[in-house]
Amino acid sequence: MRRTAVLLLALAGLAADVAAQQPVRTPTPITYFNAGVAKYRQGDLAGALAEFDRAIQMDPNYWKAYTSRGVVKRDMHDLDGAIQDHSRAIQINPGDSAAYSSRGVARNDKGDQEGALADYATALQLNPKDAFTFNNRGTIRTDRKDLDGAIADFSRAIELRANYAEAFFNRSVAKRRKGDIDGAQADRAKALSLDPRLAR
Repeated sequence: MRRTAVLLLALAGLAADVAAQQPVRTPTPITYFNAGVAKYRQGDLAGALAEFDRAIQMDPNYWKAYTSRGVVKRDMHDLDGAIQDHSRAIQINPGDSAAYSSRGVARNDKGDQEGALADYATALQLNPKDAFTFNNRGTIRTDRKDLDGAIADFSRAIELRANYAEAFFNRSVAKRRKGDIDGAQADRAKALSLDPRLAR
């Protein structure tokens, strides 16, 4: 099952900070945050981590920096650190749906499916148009043999994001397990047409 798309979730929607920043001589938390986002997008995880650390040192209540640092820590396989950062972001801003969703991914990676499902449920209450979270919840439902629920989640993710290759791929797996071979083949073909790397 594919959950890779969630890795950008905490950084999605944070462009307002980037766009709002004006050239400044003295670094601010936003300066470091923006640098962290840029380094993350370049694949420089260590550099991104350092920038988010600086942002948090300057502003210990900068919840976006905690959410994004949690994503970086999860990418670096520091699941406890990721969960801690997402929890801190939620403590500061309980409306941060990305922190709930990303914490759910880290909890699932640790084998805590119940905790992950609880986080996904809260994330979707806060943001019912979050295709990534529907996809990720669908992967757990597939693992738990709730194939109807999984297919519903993947279908909703596709409704929200028409070219969501991972959701098509995951739905193909759930349909195959349910016995819908034709539907599974159609979804797999669509997934591979959108992202040939899913064939690996």
